[in-house]
Amino acid sequence: MNDEVTEFAKSIGAVDLKQVFDYSEYHGLFKRRNYFLIDKDKFLIIKISRNKIRPFFGLRRKFVDLFNAFTKTSGNYYFVALASNKSGWVLSKSQILKQISSGSLSYSEKEEEYKVNNYNLKDQDGFTSPEAFLKKLGVATLRPRI
Repeated sequence: MNDEVTEFAKSIGAVDLKQVFDYSEYHGLFKRRNYFLIDKDKFLIIKISRNKIRPFFGLRRKFVDLFNAFTKTSGNYYFVALASNKSGWVLSKSQILKQISSGSLSYSEKEEEYKVNNYNLKDQDGFTSPEAFLKKLGVATLRPRI
């Protein structure tokens, strides 16, 4: 499962936050390979569902709070729900916060995480390739010179 996450992250040129925060107070938070940085100020939380029939994803509250703090004055963060190593859906910080405040993201007190499912993932949030994902984020892609 996590191979698809790292394959996707590599395909878009994202850097693992464990490397970014090496030897800092945040290093221990990023135990799993789900947290990345792209384009200097865009944080990514990338998940893939084990359930292919009715996909759902967990978004831990401590990471929502952490990324809200990181992007308080500048930057943004995105929740990426992968269907494969090339396609899925992406929700921006503002979409996540709007869904939290409206109650459309359910919250598990026991697991301290929000539950993201296909109710929260709309067609307009979808992408079908790494290039389409980068375009949604407004990140320029480097094209090889011929």
